[in-house]
Amino acid sequence: MKKHPGCDFEQTIVKSLKSGFESDEISEHIKACANCRETAKVMQFFQTSLINESPPKNLPVARLVWWKFQLREKRLHTERVNQPILIAQTAAAVVALITIIWLMQNRSSYFSSIEPALNRVFASMEMIAAPFIIGIICFGFICTILVLALRRLMPEK
Repeated sequence: MKKHPGCDFEQTIVKSLKSGFESDEISEHIKACANCRETAKVMQFFQTSLINESPPKNLPVARLVWWKFQLREKRLHTERVNQPILIAQTAAAVVALITIIWLMQNRSSYFSSIEPALNRVFASMEMIAAPFIIGIICFGFICTILVLALRRLMPEK
């Protein structure tokens, strides 16, 4: 454990300045020792600033400060929790946009009407894959709609 690099008389000087009693020995030591001189300057500064300053008049209620802190923490936590939902929504929107663009480009060659198009899609897939894919797409749209509805119900920041 390292010893404090200050002077051995430092505590004595602090006590004497607090009490207001300063002997000749202490004043001579303050003149000779740079560390104690700094300590005396700091002590005098704090003593004069404490005497001259008036106490604050209108302090906020501690309960209000604590409540505001808790509210801020909840908002930060909510933002962190909503980040994965936002990423999923963005990915779903990008996939939907790409699908719509692809369907519009290939509409003339592959999809002249909806019924033959669905027949081609179902004929090319296995019987198990089609309901699974449709279910996933429906689930994605339902989740997106629910998240958007919940966002509208949540209070604004």
